[in-house]
Amino acid sequence: MPLKPEVYRVFEDIVGEKNITASDVILDSYTFNWLVEFHPGCAPGKYLQNRPSAVILPGSTEEVQAIVKACNRYKAIYKPLSTGYGSHAFSLEEEVVLLDLKRMNNIIEIDEKNRCAVVEPYVTWAQLTAESLKKGLFGTPHQAGSQASALANITSGWGMNIMGNHGGHNCRNALGVEWILPDGELIKLGHTEEWFTGDGPGPSLRGIMRGHVGALGGFGVFTKVGIKLHNWPGPPEVRTVGEGIFSAYKVKEPLKRAKAYMVDLPDYEKLADFMYAIGDAEIGYSVMRCGGPEHAFAIMGGAISNQTFLDLHESGMINAAAEEFNHPCMLFLYGISERDFEFQEKLLYDIVDETGGTIPDVINETPFKEMLADEFPVILIGNDTHLAHHAGGFVINAGYMGTTDPVVRHQGLPAEELKGKYMERGGILKDGLDSTYHNSFDNNSYIYMELEYHYDAADPFSVEESRKCITEERDTRREEKAGFEVQDIALCVGDSRLTIQERFDELGPLYGNYHLWQEKFKRAFDPNDVVDRSTYGVGVAGRNMDV
Repeated sequence: MPLKPEVYRVFEDIVGEKNITASDVILDSYTFNWLVEFHPGCAPGKYLQNRPSAVILPGSTEEVQAIVKACNRYKAIYKPLSTGYGSHAFSLEEEVVLLDLKRMNNIIEIDEKNRCAVVEPYVTWAQLTAESLKKGLFGTPHQAGSQASALANITSGWGMNIMGNHGGHNCRNALGVEWILPDGELIKLGHTEEWFTGDGPGPSLRGIMRGHVGALGGFGVFTKVGIKLHNWPGPPEVRTVGEGIFSAYKVKEPLKRAKAYMVDLPDYEKLADFMYAIGDAEIGYSVMRCGGPEHAFAIMGGAISNQTFLDLHESGMINAAAEEFNHPCMLFLYGISERDFEFQEKLLYDIVDETGGTIPDVINETPFKEMLADEFPVILIGNDTHLAHHAGGFVINAGYMGTTDPVVRHQGLPAEELKGKYMERGGILKDGLDSTYHNSFDNNSYIYMELEYHYDAADPFSVEESRKCITEERDTRREEKAGFEVQDIALCVGDSRLTIQERFDELGPLYGNYHLWQEKFKRAFDPNDVVDRSTYGVGVAGRNMDV
């Protein structure tokens, strides 16, 4: 249902005629996104059932605040989005005003002394990284791709990243924050005039702001954030040429004191041992895992297209790699001096030997050597891990965060067995069982791991099988998952058995009734209930719950 004309005119007066629309054509474009077909009633289509009532493009903090106050005045539900990665970026409610923050795309400052940057919502990790390198600094880009919003990743959505081993989880890389609360009040967390700290003396709102996972746009609007940056020992600019095997880019001049490695471990137990040993040694500028060779080379390598991926298969390259690897893990070493680099590499080879691993000879041959030496640094800086959707779509069976050993044991062989069952039924692509992806954090003291698989988003049977696979994972091995940080996709789209709200209600008691606490926060900070609640707290059902 469109906005009432008088309400539309109020918003139009705030942002100008060109920056608001209720055009059906434009509104329909805001119903198309990744995983839309997983929502009940949408498959096999790719459009959400509910259009927004309007889309507004504010250009400043002042405009956002005025819009939010107007929403409170007229009881109009609103939801903010930045780069909008995934259907959870949109609303599942009816008659919601979307605040698309794409006009707010400025890097406000890069502070070399305090190693931080201040950005607006639409600044991507690729933008921030390119500018940070010039200052000898590096960020912590989201593993979903450097095209994603840095602010959203830091303040509002998960926080995993490909630099976690060196730079930590992004929930802790949030420094000062400019935050418009659900009722329109503007607050600043951290130092009143600076951005280098997110917490000062006294109580902190960080846990309410985002906790560990984030509110996914359900708790007001973040208009600026200070982001902690980290040391970059490389050149101020990584120049590339278009000759790469995978990403179509390779570094023009090899980086000094830098090298990428792909280590093979015989089983998941040894993989966990290897991760712990790497952490104890405090090496690894970046440590990550992208599943077997098919995923490691094509997904992290960012294959140009599915045709490129098919060509790699037909050339025999993928099969050759598969014969050499069981469970590969990718590392990137970067030394501050030649002696430092040599020391790190010696430690790595000692750990590989001690944990029963190998660095297969094939890695030292072309084209693998070329990819690791000349392309991996580019991938590290400008990654897009989900470029190649081998069957037309991909989904995450589950994602968990916890200490390395239990997460690897749960998300390793059991997840492969479950995925294999659905492969044999023909609903998902036979892309190799080992497709667990992980990020490590804080010298591998804990990790995030997920299982990825590919399906045909236009085939109702394939979509339904994919949803059933999520359901079965969620409903089994409950005792093994106790204490894990739940971050799986079922909490954004639901599954074949339960809606999102029903999943909230079922999982909440297993995790300290977090959903009820979130609902209490929402009612305290959003007395008019105008921020979209479809992916926060207990969801839409919370309006009628007694908490």
